[in-house]
Amino acid sequence: MFDTKLPVSYYKRIGVLNEEHGVYIVQHRENGKVFIEKVLRVYDPGVYEQLFRHPVRGIPRIYAMYEESGTLTVIEEYISGETLEEILSICGRLPEEDVIDCTVKLCDILSSLHSQDPMIIHRDIKPSNVILTEDGRVVLLDLNAARKAAGPKERDTRLLGTKGYAAPEQYGFGSSAPQTDIYAAGVLMRSLLLDETPSGKLRDVIAKCLEMNPKDRYSSALQLKNALLKCRKRS
Repeated sequence: MFDTKLPVSYYKRIGVLNEEHGVYIVQHRENGKVFIEKVLRVYDPGVYEQLFRHPVRGIPRIYAMYEESGTLTVIEEYISGETLEEILSICGRLPEEDVIDCTVKLCDILSSLHSQDPMIIHRDIKPSNVILTEDGRVVLLDLNAARKAAGPKERDTRLLGTKGYAAPEQYGFGSSAPQTDIYAAGVLMRSLLLDETPSGKLRDVIAKCLEMNPKDRYSSALQLKNALLKCRKRS
């Protein structure tokens, strides 16, 4: 489907963001607008094709793709802002209310991903993959580990994600599902609070996200969002 290089050729590289991971800043040759180019060797082509045709708010929009010899080149929207990892390096930790606000917005993105047909599981939610923009939006990056939801009898055969944030089922104990992203959202909240055993309003919410058995976690991103909104009301 994306076997022609022509759309990608309209963009020229003008900078390097991460040479090791194949991430570059590019500029459209005609209109001068700036975008991101990613050269991927680990990816699910179906995920990128689906999001190219059906963009999700809160995920960088894909403008062009080209696949050849096991490599996918993607041109996507440039997002200006700071990652949560960068914010943590400056602030040390985030206030509980900010963690709630950020995760509520993340849940909206996950709800949209999980509502795709077929469903898309992100599988790599972590501070470096979440950007806060100057106007207060949350944007979820990096779909390298994303995949379409597997059937109930299928198991993940290899870890695609980040140790510490990946759910148990990503190690071959089950198949990826919405609860896989909910687990990572729980680890994310705990990391933003810089507490291995969080106290306060979020303690029980995080504990439920991190249940070993996916059936014991929140069943959907919407359910997690509603639990977070209840925490906000108690403030």
